[in-house]
Amino acid sequence: MGALDRWGLTIYDVIASGDFVVIDTETTGLHNPQIVQVAIIGSQGEVLLDALVNPGCAIPPQATAIHGITNEMTCRAGSYYTYEPILDHLLSGTNILCYNASFDCNALQGSALADGMKSKNWYALSPWHCVMTEFARIYGEWNEYHGNYRWQKLSTAARYYGIEQPTAHTALADAQTTLAVARAMLAGKE
Repeated sequence: MGALDRWGLTIYDVIASGDFVVIDTETTGLHNPQIVQVAIIGSQGEVLLDALVNPGCAIPPQATAIHGITNEMTCRAGSYYTYEPILDHLLSGTNILCYNASFDCNALQGSALADGMKSKNWYALSPWHCVMTEFARIYGEWNEYHGNYRWQKLSTAARYYGIEQPTAHTALADAQTTLAVARAMLAGKE
């Protein structure tokens, strides 16, 4: 069924409504992440934002090995400060789908703080719906230690639903895959 958000909607209600955007970020890493690329697409797959972001620090080689984004690629890009008004406009007051919502929220907050900005509570501004946690329930691999379903990679979710994922680990490709997984989850529910 999916968990209810504070507005009384499940992730399936949101997907079925078509009233949402999908966000994905690529970052400097897993700990204290800063955004190096961000993409937001609409519920019909239209690209609303696809941008490289200069994190203001060196991108660790381990992160570059995953997403392929180098310091040279971001050196002329705008900082998070440049994109924050656009992010605020696209994300405030709308339903947001994301694969690992807590990570992307942390990346938004970490990038704001690194740019000397006040951090926003994105969860208070908009209802976030995590496709990853709902897919974990569907996939059904129980994690005894944590007492919940084990999170699965986006590539695992794509394979599960037979979705081709030609370019993994770009923000735009991952946002598009997240949208396809969300649609497949809804189709499986119906």
